[in-house]
Amino acid sequence: MFCIMSSMKFMITEAQRLAEQNLKSLSDNDYPGRGVLLGRFDQDHWGGIYWIMGRSTNSRNRCLRYENEILRTEPADPALVEDPSLILYNAIRRWDKTLVVSNGSQTDMIVESLKIGKNLAEGMDGQYHEPDEPNFTPRISGVLDFRKETPQIWLSSLKKSQIINFESDHAIYHYRQFAEGLGVGLTTYLHNGSPLPTYDRPPMILPVVGNLKEIVEQYWQCLQSEHLISLAGFQIDACSLEQEMHIINRYKSKSF
Repeated sequence: MFCIMSSMKFMITEAQRLAEQNLKSLSDNDYPGRGVLLGRFDQDHWGGIYWIMGRSTNSRNRCLRYENEILRTEPADPALVEDPSLILYNAIRRWDKTLVVSNGSQTDMIVESLKIGKNLAEGMDGQYHEPDEPNFTPRISGVLDFRKETPQIWLSSLKKSQIINFESDHAIYHYRQFAEGLGVGLTTYLHNGSPLPTYDRPPMILPVVGNLKEIVEQYWQCLQSEHLISLAGFQIDACSLEQEMHIINRYKSKSF
């Protein structure tokens, strides 16, 4: 028993060390793009972070708004919108005992798939990366699933295939057990560049320590650059399923 417990403690400590290293790398990254992070805050609370970045005027002209259990992107100034197709979407939605988060229109597709009994992998079947040549931004998505006794985390990345030009490679990550104070995250890009290099690695282990506001402020400071536009943190009580949302927007919407 002592050996097993010592081994588990070592694994958690090692994961915490790696999480802090990854947070430092994220902080040093000038442009990771959009990001999805899901994790377990403490014994009873699960949640995560979603953020958006932008380099062009069209991409930067955004903010996040939460209404009726839906977090969506909105133009900060509707008069400046050039092309809404890939920048305006529902980023977070709730359905039953699940929460869905993504960087695009696939949020709604995943929710509809969950309604008919499919999981994240099945819900993204037949979908593709974004058609924004030459970057071909990956579609990153996540699901917090409270339908079983132990909450579970799903992450998905759809990125341009390196084998067939018009195809997408689909990676799914399923976490059935999770340690407190840790999360896993995906970003759209490895770093700044032209074209932007796709994030093509497994999810990063990242820390989620403190209350929701503290976690949101930590990541806002961590990601702080001229490109960071908006960041939202969300928390769900695993017992009551009550949800809390905290948002920081660089630009105030003129449509509110």
